Amino acid sequence: MKSDHRAPLVRRRTFAPGLFSVTFHAPELARAVAPGQFVMLEVPERIRPYLRRAYSVADVEASRGEVEFLVRTIGPGTAALESLPEGGEAGLLGPLGNTFSIGDLPRGSRVAVVAGGIGVAPFPLLFRALAAARVAGDLFFGGRNVRELAIRDRFAGVVTGETVLSTDDGSLGERGFVTDVFARRVDAGARYARLYACGPMPMFAALAPIAAARGMPAEFSTEAAMGCGFGACLGCVIPATDKAFVVTCVEGPILAPERIRWNA
Repeated sequence: MKSDHRAPLVRRRTFAPGLFSVTFHAPELARAVAPGQFVMLEVPERIRPYLRRAYSVADVEASRGEVEFLVRTIGPGTAALESLPEGGEAGLLGPLGNTFSIGDLPRGSRVAVVAGGIGVAPFPLLFRALAAARVAGDLFFGGRNVRELAIRDRFAGVVTGETVLSTDDGSLGERGFVTDVFARRVDAGARYARLYACGPMPMFAALAPIAAARGMPAEFSTEAAMGCGFGACLGCVIPATDKAFVVTCVEGPILAPERIRWNA
């Protein structure tokens, strides 16, 4: 059940300028959150941003009551997190949204996890759950350049399968879009029980036909601008196939690609 948690900052880890993690002490939230869920976060006494911002929960350590987020600085909300001192408090409203499906995966199966840039944020907790379920997960992590992949260090010892890196400019890993790298692996014979993905909508639009053509079940952690996080403002709607729109904060953020109306 969601609630509003006042949580002090325990630590910050910087991977590159503007790429960092923040860990808060929020015991009740740490016990309640599941892979794929998010919180609406605010740094008090800030004029901007005016509303809370949505952040995927990256990981939890329930025994210590800690909740971690992976962040890229892009505006006043993320800048406020980057400058928050240790011991400073944030408001964490959550857990919110639905979760990745894991329980139906048979032990010994293999899944693919595809991330574009800071879209890698929700996946440490997913890999923790996959490890507990004895499911191997290959991480396909792509970005424009090597700097965008600096946060890969956070996944050392976390990924339960192979890690495949790619950059648009070839500065690290394979050259090209991560969607193309993933498609080549599948065409070469890699088989996956499920595809999990998070990143920008153009990445999802490229992945959807790849998964559909191969009959691969997929779950996308969608990104949409959220004002409230619980279905009141309707700012995070995405065109849908089974109705006009999906309200992603309450029906998502995890959506099957066949529910999204890509031509809209």
